[in-house]
Amino acid sequence: MSKEEKDTKITINETEEEDDYSGKRKAGRVLPIFIIGLLATCYYIFVVELCIFTVQLLEAKVTFLVIFHLLFLLCVWCYLRTVMTPPAVPPEKFRPSESDKQLYLSDERPQVLQEILIRAAKDLPIYTKDPKGDVRYCTTCHVIKPDRCHHCPVCNVCILKLDHHCVFLNNCVGFSNYKFFLLAVMYGVLLCIFTSAVSLYCSILFWTHQLPNSPSKVPIIVLFSLTTIFAIILFLFLFTHFVLALLNVTSRENKDNTVDDTADDTADDTTEENNPYYLGFSKNLREVFGNEKKYWFLPIFSSLGDGVSFPMGEVTMDIEKNAAIAAKPPSESHSQLLEVKTTQKP
Repeated sequence: MSKEEKDTKITINETEEEDDYSGKRKAGRVLPIFIIGLLATCYYIFVVELCIFTVQLLEAKVTFLVIFHLLFLLCVWCYLRTVMTPPAVPPEKFRPSESDKQLYLSDERPQVLQEILIRAAKDLPIYTKDPKGDVRYCTTCHVIKPDRCHHCPVCNVCILKLDHHCVFLNNCVGFSNYKFFLLAVMYGVLLCIFTSAVSLYCSILFWTHQLPNSPSKVPIIVLFSLTTIFAIILFLFLFTHFVLALLNVTSRENKDNTVDDTADDTADDTTEENNPYYLGFSKNLREVFGNEKKYWFLPIFSSLGDGVSFPMGEVTMDIEKNAAIAAKPPSESHSQLLEVKTTQKP
C-alpha cells in the first residue's frame, strides 16, 4: 500500500470517528429528554390511572403511592445528580509549564518528547504508563494523564477515572459521579420491579374480571410491559457495573483488558492477580461509596480519594500506606512496588 493510500485510509477513519462522536453528541442532547419524558409518563399512569382510578382499597392506594414516590424521587434525584455533575478533570499540576509545552510542540523526536514529559512528571504521583512504558500525555488537552485518567473524544476532555461516556446522560461517568450513576441504576431497577409487580397485579384483576373494564386497562398493561423490559435491561446493567465496582475496575479498563491503560487485544483479562487497584470487595466498594454508611444510599458525594492517585492492593491492604507510595515519583514508587511484590512471593 502506498503512502498516499495509507494517508487516505487514515483520513477516512478519522472522519468516520468524528461522525460517530458527532452522532453521540446529538443523541446526548435528545436521550435525556426522552428518559425524563418516559419517567413522567410512567408516573402519570401509575399514580393516576392505576392508584387513583383503578385500585379501590384505600390502604393499598396509600401503600402503593408511598413506596412508589420514595423510589421515584430517589431514582430521579440520583439520575439528575449523575447528569448535572461535571466530570472531574486533571488538576493544574498535571499541566506542563508553558516552556515545557513549547519544547514539546517544537520537537518531533519521540525520545526527546519523552524526556520532556519525564522531567515534567518527575514529582507527580503517576504509576500507569502506556503500552511502550512512556508517560501518558494528551496532545488535545495538553496535560499529563494521572492514573486511570482517559480522554473522552465525545466530551473532548480528559476525565479522572473515566468509566464510560453515556448518551442517556449526555455526560461522562467518572470519579465525580460514579456513585450517583450506580445509585441511579439501582433505584431504577427497584422502581421498575415494584411498578411491574403492581401493574401485573392489576392486569391480572382485569383479565380475571375481578375489575370492570375501564379506560385505564390499556395504560396499565402498557406500563407493565415497559417496566418489565426496563427492569431486565437495568438489572443486567447494574449487575455488570456492580461486579466491576467489586473488582475496582472501570468499564474502560475492562474493555482494554488491563488496568495499565493498554489497548492491546493480546492482553490478559483483568483479574485480581493483574489488577493493582484490587483491595478486596469491601474496600473496593468503600472507594466508591465512602466510609460513612449513612451516605451510601443517597446521591451525596462520599467517594474516597482525589481521583488522581489510588491505593495499590498488590503492595498492601493498608490504604494510607499505599497512598503514600503512590504519591512518590514514578520510578521510586515502581521500584518499591516491585521490591514488595518480590518479598511477598514464596
